[in-house]
Amino acid sequence: MKRMLSVLSLALFVFLVVTPLVAQDAPAAGDEAAKPAKKEQKVKYDTSKPETLSGTVALVKADDKLVIVTSAAGVPYDFKVTAATKIKIGDQKGKIDDLAGATNKQASVSYLPTRTGNIAKSIDVTQ
Repeated sequence: MKRMLSVLSLALFVFLVVTPLVAQDAPAAGDEAAKPAKKEQKVKYDTSKPETLSGTVALVKADDKLVIVTSAAGVPYDFKVTAATKIKIGDQKGKIDDLAGATNKQASVSYLPTRTGNIAKSIDVTQ
């Protein structure tokens, strides 16, 4: 009888100590780590090198800090204007409000493509 109690005590001890340790290593039923990893294609943007687009200034929304330039192929591109954006109209420095008078003029935009939109580094409008 004593021996049976000893075996049962030992079995209970092993169950109480070992089970939580094993459960820590096993992934949970809804755990994302348990699912096989899906191969995703990630689009990487090299933010150290701005891209350049030449086209025609189609629309300027100064309140939204947005400039739309249409490429030679007729594709409109949106550009966010920030405080760091350098704007040049002819030979003069300008502001986003000055671009409103430059619609239908040729422009060259240096920008950084990001997930949240194209950020204009510089806008150069030719007169």
